[in-house]
Amino acid sequence: MSVQDNAGPIQPNDDLLGHQTPARMSRPAMADTAEAIFTERYWYMGASVPDGRTVFGAGLGYYPNRGVMDGYAGFTLDGVQHSFRASRRLGANPLETRIGPLSIEVGEGLGVHRIRLAPNDSGLAMDIEYRASHAPNDEGRDVLEKSGRVVADVTRFVQFGHYTGWVEAQGQRREFDRQPLWGARDRSWGLRVEARTDESHPPVTRFKPLFFGWVCAQFEDRGIHFFLKESAPGETRFFVGDETAPLGRPADTVAIVGVEHELEWADDAYSQHLAGGVFHLRYADGTRKALKLRALPAKFYLKAGLYGGLDGWFQGDDRGALHTDHTRWDHADPETRRKLRTLAEQPMQFELDGRIGYGTIQCGLSAGYPRYPQVQHLPVM
Repeated sequence: MSVQDNAGPIQPNDDLLGHQTPARMSRPAMADTAEAIFTERYWYMGASVPDGRTVFGAGLGYYPNRGVMDGYAGFTLDGVQHSFRASRRLGANPLETRIGPLSIEVGEGLGVHRIRLAPNDSGLAMDIEYRASHAPNDEGRDVLEKSGRVVADVTRFVQFGHYTGWVEAQGQRREFDRQPLWGARDRSWGLRVEARTDESHPPVTRFKPLFFGWVCAQFEDRGIHFFLKESAPGETRFFVGDETAPLGRPADTVAIVGVEHELEWADDAYSQHLAGGVFHLRYADGTRKALKLRALPAKFYLKAGLYGGLDGWFQGDDRGALHTDHTRWDHADPETRRKLRTLAEQPMQFELDGRIGYGTIQCGLSAGYPRYPQVQHLPVM
């Protein structure tokens, strides 16, 4: 696996649909393969701070070779997750980011986005605006090769921001204007491998020994993002990371070139979730810093967005001209937890250089990774 630099910086038009290769816009869409689907994706996450009791999540996937667009939106409050999903055929409006009642609008590239879910039979509705607070964290281009063949080739960037607006479920509304949700979003495009973890519809993806940690930590004066995949401590399969400045300040992005971890795992019978720990960050200039983390109470499980598949529905599936679905999951219910597995937005309080910040982590490991044996019998995602 390697990271390739794209020509030129991330620009506002990279926030729009229409990429057809992992490079910047242009050319026909790269063909799907047996392992991967050409995908463009929006992802959004925000949590109430400092309590972490409410988590908002949303996303949209565009699959030009399949003629399909799908998306999701929802939130968790007091341990109950409300989620809406939708899929449509592209038809005559392939770049319209609307799927039935769910829409995502890019009002300003790298600046302002709006996620709306109009009233529908799920009882869930929302109108949420994202406003960027920091410069983008550019992950570059992640290329995976097997036996000399390219099987994945994805460009992604992350950007921190705040969310305002409202969500409504079962007739109860929550407003987030006075206390915005803190969070992040990302944009990705390219040939993407999707792990299948829906055991009700095999085959299921088998993982080689692996640890992964995808971290978004937002502070008032900086934003830290990194993505680590390793076969064993010190045996890195993929790493990218950087620290960015808030908008309006000099763009003094600093590369993070390595991470070591000492993590504490929650006592959970169904999922690999963190209770706390520390990431030791190593910067390109030789600086070392300790990023401490403490888990906040709520989670937003990404089965809501079909990550890994849900009840036989996988990302990019053709479900007809328009198909919608919704769920209400009580996280305390054992059968629900067994289905939702591990992959989730797990809000965190972070501490760096005495400053407190907030964000999310997606994290897990597979059997055979030579640390953290206490969670290896649980699903990796």
